[in-house]
Amino acid sequence: MTMTPNRDRSGQRGMTLIEVMISLTVMGMMLVSIWSGFKGTIKGMEVSEEIQFRYSTVRGGMSRMVTELSMAYLSFNRPLDDEKHYTLFEGRDGFDADSVTFSAFAHQRIRKDTDESDQSVIQYFVEEDPDDKSRSHLYRRESRRLTGDRPEALENFFPAYVLIEDVVKFDMKYWDPRDMEWRDEWATMRVDMQPDRLPERIKIILVIRDGDDEVEFHNQVVPLMQEKIDLSKNASK
Repeated sequence: MTMTPNRDRSGQRGMTLIEVMISLTVMGMMLVSIWSGFKGTIKGMEVSEEIQFRYSTVRGGMSRMVTELSMAYLSFNRPLDDEKHYTLFEGRDGFDADSVTFSAFAHQRIRKDTDESDQSVIQYFVEEDPDDKSRSHLYRRESRRLTGDRPEALENFFPAYVLIEDVVKFDMKYWDPRDMEWRDEWATMRVDMQPDRLPERIKIILVIRDGDDEVEFHNQVVPLMQEKIDLSKNASK
């Protein structure tokens, strides 16, 4: 009778419960590590998108302000005995919160056949958030007609909306070619200032708060219509 030799079965044994638990623990740690990295990547993408959107909004607001300032103009068409100035350029110094009000060919009619033209008075200014006094924003206001109201009176008739949020500094400078220097203020309605003439160049310095940081933006504008417009003279030709 032939006997079958005994085989060593030690290499064929299965995994013990402890080995299974260790393997599962290692796999769990690997999955947690992968998920943490993936979650961090998603968070980084979200933060990057928020920053890009934030800066895009600021650049869009700056671009609009530059475009409208470049279309500022003054006109001769004002009776000598009229106290109102229907076209104007009034830049007021408020340290880090300047304001500027000016007439411009910048109005866009949205509704057809409205009693409006492309002439308007536009105002930019900094003011505190009505719900959070720790924040200040850059606001834009527009009069759709040349009403002749002074800059401080426009708020009684026309609403304003936030153009750029969390503004720390809004500083404007005006280049006076006669004295060859930058001025902090410009007033076409005052005889002792710059009556009936626009600045040759306008410098804009805007600082916004981005979390714990402050980001600074610069730009310069050249008003295209330096000479006053006499519409009555053009119409008679």
